[in-house]
This record gives sequence, structure tokens and C-alpha cells, in this order.
Amino acid sequence: MMKKTLLSVASGLMLSTYGHAMSGAPANADIDNTAIGNHQQSWEYRALSHQNLLDNATPLSQGFQVMAHNAYNSSAYSAIVHIDPNHSLSITEMLDLGVRTIEMDYHWVWQTKDLPGGNALLMCHAGDNDVGCSGLERYLHEGVEEVNRWLRKNPKEVVVLYFQDDAEGNDGELVKAVASIDDLIYKQPAGQCDNFSNMVRTTSEEDVLKAGKQVVIMGSSCSNRGPWTGYSWNSIHNWVSGGTQAILDRSEADCLANSSMQDGAHRIWEDATNLSAAFGDPGPRIDANLAAKAGRCGIGALALDEITIGDARLRASVWSWDNNQPDNWNNEDCAESWANGRFNDRACGDSLRFACKTSDGKNWTVSTASNANTPANGQAACQAMGSQWQFAVPTNSQQNEWLKQAKTAAGVDHVWLSYYDDAEEGLWKTPQHSVDYGDGTVTLKGLQPGLKYEFYMRAVQNNCELQWQGGDIGGGERNAKFDCLNKGDPMIFIADAPAYVDGNGNTAIHGVIKSWAGGHLCGLEWDGSESGGERNAKFDCSGSADPLTITSTSNGSSQRVHITSDNNCGLEWNGGDTDGNGERNAKFDCAPSWDDMTLYGVKLPSDYRELKVKGVCMDANAQDLANHKDGTNVFVHQCWEPAAWQKWYYEPHTGFIRNKHNPNMCLDSTHGNDAGTNVQMWTCEDHINLKWDWVGSTIRPRKNHQLALDLKMGDTSNGQTLWLWHANGDAAQNFVPGTN
Repeated sequence: MMKKTLLSVASGLMLSTYGHAMSGAPANADIDNTAIGNHQQSWEYRALSHQNLLDNATPLSQGFQVMAHNAYNSSAYSAIVHIDPNHSLSITEMLDLGVRTIEMDYHWVWQTKDLPGGNALLMCHAGDNDVGCSGLERYLHEGVEEVNRWLRKNPKEVVVLYFQDDAEGNDGELVKAVASIDDLIYKQPAGQCDNFSNMVRTTSEEDVLKAGKQVVIMGSSCSNRGPWTGYSWNSIHNWVSGGTQAILDRSEADCLANSSMQDGAHRIWEDATNLSAAFGDPGPRIDANLAAKAGRCGIGALALDEITIGDARLRASVWSWDNNQPDNWNNEDCAESWANGRFNDRACGDSLRFACKTSDGKNWTVSTASNANTPANGQAACQAMGSQWQFAVPTNSQQNEWLKQAKTAAGVDHVWLSYYDDAEEGLWKTPQHSVDYGDGTVTLKGLQPGLKYEFYMRAVQNNCELQWQGGDIGGGERNAKFDCLNKGDPMIFIADAPAYVDGNGNTAIHGVIKSWAGGHLCGLEWDGSESGGERNAKFDCSGSADPLTITSTSNGSSQRVHITSDNNCGLEWNGGDTDGNGERNAKFDCAPSWDDMTLYGVKLPSDYRELKVKGVCMDANAQDLANHKDGTNVFVHQCWEPAAWQKWYYEPHTGFIRNKHNPNMCLDSTHGNDAGTNVQMWTCEDHINLKWDWVGSTIRPRKNHQLALDLKMGDTSNGQTLWLWHANGDAAQNFVPGTN
């Protein structure tokens, strides 16, 4: 039976080699953007995304990732070349579904897809003797470049690449193959060659991000590799003896008793290919039940074959949030573990006991004290149980099972978790998270008329990004496109009037959108000709642009907006799958209809301006600012145009109001809780007291919109203090930008 299978595989490979020479697997696959986009609106996708972020601030050994086993071996690239595939989706599609570890096997073999033929690193499913490679597979650099494109569009994500290395000493070629991500690779320190299973005990994804990196490579040996030395972490995941069968046979009690699983990177995998079956029993396949049990048994990497959109195993890998949670019902910003052990969002002011753990995540208890959920309250309650206890949240399924046991022992159903989205709705983090995961969205009310705001635009449903169609355009026109593979082109928005609230209660702002194209500043317009109620979107490089209205449907932010022309046509991407370049045309639908967009990565104009109230300027002591003196007073003074300390710059995405004389000093509401509180300057940091919102022409603390920045007693004398007072629209609260 094995000989027959091997003969069948070999025959198929020969047909591939000789029947389709010079027509190998293409670099890119067609992507079902519509299906991916629809799935990304589902609860299971959002829950897995929350879960992927949850463990970023803890060592990798205490986290969990879904892995694509042999991700490169997919019929998405060619059903002819990949006659025995592990997958039918592309690497991009699997990353879009929430996969965060990608396996790439490569061999130094003779390629027959390009002239002249010659040896190259090809990604193919083969043994050590290269049997299984046809010479028509994709180059390793093409798979790496696919990951690179995804990472550039997702700069706060970390991807682990598992390299099954058969470069046969061609390490210079290996370095060339990863050139597109070289600046993103988290490499070993000079002179070090450590194992991946050791690194994960002390390194978190946030450590990788803080180093300015996004990729960890494992599996390829790291010593004596010439130019490749240090690129990869040696060895791979910890071996799980017996693989999937061992997990099936293990009792739940034995799973929970094995706390050593928190000390390494443990993986189980499946293999659905005929080639693997020909060389032995690959073991049971992973179904949804086994996927869930693997997590409870401490498996940190679940390596799947045949991943699909809506895959039940991905849903089963969600051990944290309960079905359809979090739902932000009545502005709930704190997480609890409720009776079934799953997470729910709840009002922070409710009184519950707290989940406590030891730093290694192996021991859990519940506090005896109960209180409202703040990090300080939780830590105090846990420390009262002993100095070893920390207020915490489980970061993997095995830890969550231990917490469930602790709740049962304590006789409670609900406990607080150290997990919040109070800083930004929908962005759930722990106090240990210190990377800024915001994507640079802004509040429309903070955009000032006449200023240029650079941003990127993507369709909410599929993450395809707006760009202008490449080529030499001179002063003419180019089509507007949505690119579903690459990062889009930077856009520029210029408002012609302040933001306002429309008849539906949504914040909107009117202006034009432009982009630099081939050295020309080109304006987004709708085409003059209409077909079927639609008009193509284009960029006009003659200098004109059609006026547009951006309307927020996400509480005034640019997280979710729709864009309409003055003739009431809505900006859309042309539905369906992308073309061979991963693109679709942009259009204006005059039904009217529109697609929701996200305006992100907003760069505020480096345009410091006077902030005038009753004809005088907001001011702070120049020497104190230069000396970084926290707590220095903020007052008014007659305007003096050259004074940098009278120039201010508002950042909508952070809420900071920076001073030009020292941009690291920001306006501070002190505590911002009471009328009559003086404001001051403080070193800029991610703290709610330093965050402000423009509401009309008033400046209000983000934490308390009932108060507004106010000129004390309306007195315009030099040196008069600025303070917080009840928001009443008085002239003493009416701030307008002055000269820059």
C-alpha cells in the first residue's frame, strides 16, 4: 500500500515537472476578499483578535497561537503544482483569519519555472532528499514577500515564521530570500545562539514590537551559518510525545496537573497530505473538540491543515470571551470571568472579588476582598492574600482552567479580571501592555479647517486600501483603486469648514481628499459619465478635486466613516474578488450607497498655532518648559508672534495639546474632576489627565466633558490663570486658532 501511494505521488510529480515546465506557481494567489471581509465582521474573528492581543505583554510561553502547518503548500497558488496540498487558502488569507505562526519548508533544488534554469530555494513539501519538489513551486522569497506585505499593513502584529531549513549551506541565498523583512526580524544578539524554546520563556511579543520588529524566525539553525548567523532562533517548539493522539488520550485532570507546559513552546500538528501518510501514520486529525482540549492541556501552538473561512477549529480555539462578548452594553469597560469561566465586559463600578495569580501563571486564587475594578483595587486585594499574588487575567486556556478551579474553591461565580478597554473602546488591554496599539484614527471634531491631514483609507469590511493607479499621469487623470495586497497610498484631507452634527446625530466634516501621484497633487473626484447609477472614482491631477463629506458612524471617530460627494454619491470599492494584482476599482454609487471606510494613520500637520481666548494667547513659562518642569502654570498673555511658548498643537488621536517650545510638554487637566481646578504643563504620557477634545470652539478634558478650559473670571490681564470651569459656552471658553 505504501509503495502504491509513493508511486502515485511520484507519477504526479513527474507530470507536473514535464507537462507544465516554465509555468510554475504564481507569486500571488487570488484572494476571496468578500468572504474574508464578511468573516472579519463575525464574533469569532473579533474574539480571536482580542485573544491574540491579550497575551502580547506576557512571555510567549504563556500565550497561544494558531499556526498554519506547511502554509506554503496550498492549491491557492496552483492546483497543478500543489497536487497534494495542505491548504486551499493563501498565506495572506490565513493571516487575515487570525493565524500568527506560518510554516515554510524550503529546499535547494533545480527550478524549471524560469529561464535559465538553476538551483534556487523553493518552498515544497519533500523529504530530506528533496523527493516531492517538482521545481515549479514558489520561491522562498515570494512567500516571505507575501508575509512582508501583510506586516506592512498590520504594523502592530507579530508573526512567527517556522523555517524547515534545507538550504544545503546556501546561506547567502537565504539572507537574500528574507531581504524584504530584514528590518523586521527579531534577531539574536551578536554571538548568541539560543533555542526558541528558551527564548519564549522571557520574551513577549511586546518586546519584539518595542525593538521595532515584527518577525521571529525559528527552526533554522543559528550557529556557524555565515551571513545567516543570528537570523533564526535555534530549534523549534517543544516536542509533545505522541502528538495529537497523546492529547486525545490525556485526561483533563492530567492536563491541568502538568504546569510545566507554561515553561516552553509546545505544539501539536496534523498532516492531511498523501505524502506524509505514505511515510507513516500522521496521527489523528485535529477537529474542534481536539483544538479546544489542546488549549486546556497547555498547547501553545495549534498547527492546522486545511484552514477554512469560518473554520470551527478557530472558533474552538477561542477560550476567553463568551459568545457575542464583549458587547459594550451600557459602556462596560472592565472584564470579568463569569460563571462558565468565559469573559464578559461589565461596568467597572460593580463590586466583585479579584482573580490573582503568581508571576509564572501556574497558581491562581481569588481575593477575599471585593471592590470596584481598578488596577489599584485589584492589586491591593490580591496582595492582601500574600506578596506572591498579582491581580491578573489568564493568557491561555490552561491558566483559565486553573482560575475556574480557584473560583470553585472560593465558592464564587464571578470575579474581576485585570483587562480593560477604558482607554479606547474595543481595544482590550491589560495594565502590562505598554505598546500603543491604536491605529491612528482621530475624532472628526478635532480636524481644523484649512490644515492638511495625511492619512490612509481602508474599507472596513475587507481591509483593502485606497490608492491611485500607478503610471505616468502628467497633469491628467488616473483611476482610484482599492489594493487588497499592499498598503495604500497616503491621502491628504483638507477641511473647508469645522465639523458639525448632521440631522442623524452623526459627526461630519466637509472638504476635499487629495494624493501625491507621480509628483502631482491629484484630487479625488467622481467621473462625469454615469453607468447603472455608478461613476468611477478617479484622481484628477490638474489641481481640482470634488468636494466630499466624511460622516462618522462610530461616535465621531474616523474608525468607521462613509464618504459622499456633494451630488450624494457614496464611495465604494467595486465588489467581488480582486484581479491578479490584488486590486479593485473604486467607484461612487449614486443610489446612494457606500462602503464603510476607516481613516487611519492620521498624521497631524506640524502646525503649531496660537490659542486665543478673548483676544489674548494661552501661554506658559518658557524657561520652565525648556527645563521640563512638571506642574508649571498655564496662563494668558498678550500675543507675541515669535513666542514659541504661545504656540500649541492638538493631536486628535492622542488628545494631547503640545507646546512648540518643548513638544514633549503637554497641557494637563491636573485631575480634571472639579470646576476651579487650575491647569498645568506636564511631560506628555499616555494618561487621561493629558487628553483633551475640541467640542465646537471649547477645549474639554476627555475624561469629563462637563468641564471646559476657561479664562478665570474672564480677566484678560497678563498672567491670569487658565482653569477648568463648568462648560457653558461663555466667551471665556471660546478658543480660536491664531497665527502659526
